[in-house]
Amino acid sequence: MCGRIGLPQLSWKDFVAWQRGEFDWLDVYREDRSEPLAPSWNVKPTQTVEALFLRQGALVAAHARWWLVPSWFKGAPSDWRATTFNAKIETADTLPSFRGASRCAIPASGYFEWTGDKGQKQPWWITAQSNAPMLFFAGLQTRLASGLRTCSILTRPALAQTAHLHPRSPVILAEGQLQDWLSGEIDRTRAKSELGTA
Repeated sequence: MCGRIGLPQLSWKDFVAWQRGEFDWLDVYREDRSEPLAPSWNVKPTQTVEALFLRQGALVAAHARWWLVPSWFKGAPSDWRATTFNAKIETADTLPSFRGASRCAIPASGYFEWTGDKGQKQPWWITAQSNAPMLFFAGLQTRLASGLRTCSILTRPALAQTAHLHPRSPVILAEGQLQDWLSGEIDRTRAKSELGTA
């Protein structure tokens, strides 16, 4: 599960410079009216995050509401009641809630899990072991008729390192997987078996 994330302190300019090695053949730009978000240690579902996706050969960054609303839903986003801020990688492609959603990646500095009894819960900050300035969660996104983007973070059974904190964890893309995930080079079968397992 992933219910609180941190937004990285890396600027958009720094991100582009850092990722230039992987995305040499791509244009990289921000969607209109989508200014970089301020760093934060406590972003919760329904708040705004960054979503990265591919569009016509370019890597695009845009704001997205972190709680996916299907593009076919006709009501207001706040009227959508299903819990879709996370999606199980094993089943998301079979569920109506995620029908029509496309791939994205959500940059983060890490995420929180809690342990302990109600009222006495202990937060645990989980991040990558590497020196990378951010990590990327594999996600799904939709764009509603209003133009609002919404997204969900994919999860899978937790790795041994975090299983004592929660039975599931977000799918964190390994180095070199970001472009392949976004482009579809990693198909559904490989995604389910490989992503987030390192």
